[in-house]
Amino acid sequence: MTSRLDPSDLRFTRIVGIVTLILGIALAYTLVFAPFQQRVQFQWELNMEGVRVPITHVTCPSAWSIVVDDARLEGVVSGDLCLLAARGQIVQGALAAASGMALGIWVFTRKPRTRPLPQLPTSVRALLWKR
Repeated sequence: MTSRLDPSDLRFTRIVGIVTLILGIALAYTLVFAPFQQRVQFQWELNMEGVRVPITHVTCPSAWSIVVDDARLEGVVSGDLCLLAARGQIVQGALAAASGMALGIWVFTRKPRTRPLPQLPTSVRALLWKR
């Protein structure tokens, strides 16, 4: 006894594959091409009253612009604070893109296997008829 493959099963796996591809690409894009927050330690800023206020986070430009275009932070925080984090963001983006594409293509191209269910043991079938 064989079962036919329903077209909706194929459509569902293809939709899941496309959604996986889109999510992987979107995650990679946000990691590499969007500005990100970087934690800062031991940085202070003077407010209007002359009181030192600690800076805890700064918004770095996109990782791509830091590594490729040599973008720098503007403001009171100086140095290459975002460079190491930007390199990590690019590596994470590449891993997200590669894994998302591999998983999405695998799901998109696989064929769901449908097999008939195995027969129940005779003891279980006997229990069902006793009711």
